Amino acid sequence: MHRFFLPPDTLISEKVLFPQSLAHQIRRVLHLKEGMQVQVLDNQGSALMVQLTRLDEDAVEGKVLERIPAPAEPRYAITLCISLTQREKFELILQKAVEVGVAAIQPYVSRYSLVRDKTVESKRRQRWEDILREAAEQCGRGHIPPLLEVDSLPKVIERCGTGDVLCLAAWEAEQTVNLKDALHPHSKLAEHRDRLALFIGPEGGFAGQEIEQFQVAGVQLVSLGRRILRMETAAIVAPALILYELGEMQL
Repeated sequence: MHRFFLPPDTLISEKVLFPQSLAHQIRRVLHLKEGMQVQVLDNQGSALMVQLTRLDEDAVEGKVLERIPAPAEPRYAITLCISLTQREKFELILQKAVEVGVAAIQPYVSRYSLVRDKTVESKRRQRWEDILREAAEQCGRGHIPPLLEVDSLPKVIERCGTGDVLCLAAWEAEQTVNLKDALHPHSKLAEHRDRLALFIGPEGGFAGQEIEQFQVAGVQLVSLGRRILRMETAAIVAPALILYELGEMQL
């Protein structure tokens, strides 16, 4: 079934008015017809079953048949803190992180980041936000994970813990604590459905000074296992493992 995120002002009572950009896609690209059903997501956690009632050059409209909580939205909010990197790799991370269930993306620049310019031109940011929206539509999320402003790693570390029950950083040199160990003492995650932050390092890893900053800030260093994962692999696997341990990969 086709899914579309729509702004709140397009949802008028039980009537849906599709924006022109989506109206063109519905008519000319997807070739949908009157009477067909689509799913509309309001970015507030709800999914609306909508029947198309009007498709012409002036407008595409529909009526709401049913409103339910979006079933694919995780109960636990993971902020994925990820280093800026090459375009193709960063965009892959954005797409797959949304599909796995990440709640927000926090890009940062660290000592070994391949891309060190914190300024993101509007055209590129719009492309990234389009990737997040399309991925959220594809997998049935109830929210489009926000892309936070790029910041330096020390500043992101400094903010860690503000609203988060737990902050984790994947580090290849950690030999004692794995994800399961780090999550186990924090039963309040399951009780209160709170937030957590996860740091994934750049291709060159974290610098020694950055590891010290994590430790001073109370960020728990964790191992992802005996094999060294690429940055983009760790950014996908680690959130999935966390959500699995929290019971979010069950039917």
